[in-house]
Amino acid sequence: MECSLGLLGSDGIFSMIVPYPLTNQEYAKKLRKIVTEEYDIFEIADLNGTKIFENAEVSNCITFIRNRKPGLNLRITHIQDDKSIKEFILKPIAQLMQDEKKYVWNLTDEIRDGNRYPHLNVLGDLCYISVGLVVNADEKTAKGEFKKEDLISIHKDKIHCREYVEAKDIEKYKIRRVRYLEWNTTRCPDKLRRPTFRALYDCPKLLLNSMGTINGTIDIANHFLHNHSITCAVLWKDLKTVKNKSISSCVKKYCRFNREKMEALSNNVDLYYLLGVLNSSKAVSLLSDLRGGAMNIYPEHIRNIPIALPSQHEQKVVGDLVREIIETKSRGEDFSSLQRHVDALIEDIYFRG
Repeated sequence: MECSLGLLGSDGIFSMIVPYPLTNQEYAKKLRKIVTEEYDIFEIADLNGTKIFENAEVSNCITFIRNRKPGLNLRITHIQDDKSIKEFILKPIAQLMQDEKKYVWNLTDEIRDGNRYPHLNVLGDLCYISVGLVVNADEKTAKGEFKKEDLISIHKDKIHCREYVEAKDIEKYKIRRVRYLEWNTTRCPDKLRRPTFRALYDCPKLLLNSMGTINGTIDIANHFLHNHSITCAVLWKDLKTVKNKSISSCVKKYCRFNREKMEALSNNVDLYYLLGVLNSSKAVSLLSDLRGGAMNIYPEHIRNIPIALPSQHEQKVVGDLVREIIETKSRGEDFSSLQRHVDALIEDIYFRG
C-alpha cells in the first residue's frame, strides 16, 4: 500500500482490498497515520463479517485513497444481504479516529473513544496477560514429530494427566468441556512450538475467548492448561516468585509500571470482580473502544481494558453475585436477573470513576 501511494500522480486514486485488521491493529498504525494525515481517504467499503475469500480467516475492507490533501468527509459503504455495496454513513474525517494514540479507525456511527477512561488502571496493570500453548511440534527442533491431536485425549491417564481447554470449550462463567493433555513427557511441553512457562498454569486465573464478545470464566483450583485460542489473566501478585524472560519482556514492552508496583496494585483486586467486569454489558463498549469493528480479541485488547476499582467491599458485592451466577448456571437455571444486577453495579462503578 505504501509503495502504491508513492507511485500516485496528483489526484491519482489508489484502491485495494485488504484485511479488516488494517483498521485497528498495531502493525498498521503508522500506515493509518500516513493515510489520514497526508492523503484524502474518501471511501472505505466495510466488508466486516462477510466471507469474501473462501480460505481466509479474517474479514476485509476496501480502501479508496486519493493523492491530495485530506478531505472533510469519508463515505463508508457496507455490504448488504444480497452482496451489493451501498452507502452506509457519511462520516467527518475528524471522527474516523477513535484512539489518538493507536489511530484505530471507527467505521460505525457509534461514538467510540479509546481514551474514554484515561485516569483508570488497565487490566494489564493488575494482571499478567498471555495466550496459552501452541500445541504443535516446534518447527525448528521437532518438525513433523507430532500434531496437536497426538497429545490430546478424552480420557485421563498417566500420560494425559492435565486438564486442558480451548476457546470453544468455554462460555460465560462456565467450562463446558474438558479434555486431557500429555504433560511432562519428552515432547510436551518442551517440544511445543510455544510452550509458555509452567507456572502460568498453576495460578488462579481468568480464561477469556479470542473472538466476538468476551466470554470469560474463572479457574481457581483446577489449574487448566489451555492453548493460544484462550487468553488468560493472572494477578501479578500470584506470579511474585516467578522470574523469566516472558514476564520480563511483557513488563518492558507493555507495562506502564514496574513489576513491584503492579504486584502491589493487584493485592487489592478480587478476581471474581474482574470476571464480573469482563462479562458485563459495559465490557462490550470498553472492548469496542479498543478494537474498532474487528471480531478478534487480541491480548493487547484485553491488556488495555480500563478497570474501575471500587472499594474492596463493593468488589466483594459484585464478586459474590458472580459466584451466585456460576452456581446458578451450573444447575442449568436462568441467571439473567443476576447478570442484569451485575451490569447495573458495574455501570454505576464506572460512572463514578
